[in-house]
Amino acid sequence: MTFDYIAGFEQFVADLKRHGVRTAVVTSSNQPKMESVYRQRPELLDMMDAVLTSEDFAHSKPHPDCYERGAQRLGAKPAECLVFEDSLNGLRSGRAAGAVVIGLATTLPVTEIREWSDVQIADYQGLTYEKVAEIFAQFAEK
Repeated sequence: MTFDYIAGFEQFVADLKRHGVRTAVVTSSNQPKMESVYRQRPELLDMMDAVLTSEDFAHSKPHPDCYERGAQRLGAKPAECLVFEDSLNGLRSGRAAGAVVIGLATTLPVTEIREWSDVQIADYQGLTYEKVAEIFAQFAEK
């Protein structure tokens, strides 16, 4: 597998980093699978402040545990986080954790992810720190 990034991902993460935003990958994949990812995409480790795999949480998606632990690892509360997800279980997990959820319509159509996400996007192209700050302000719990 080549583990291609979704269009615009690298530029978006670089923009977040320029603005001091901490980032994490929260995946249901295990550490051996992620080692395969790192062999293909070694820069991913430098792009993220944390990577949590299935070994890092007691309950997998759709349980909120993984995103609660991810937020904790970044020194935040889930309600202070944005979750980007493409799977129904991941979307449900982010929602259950209390995060603002951005649904990626990469594996499922918008019609299937709309119920479980605050905003839906096709990819990361054109997405900026300013745009996600606006999304967060609009949907974050007051």
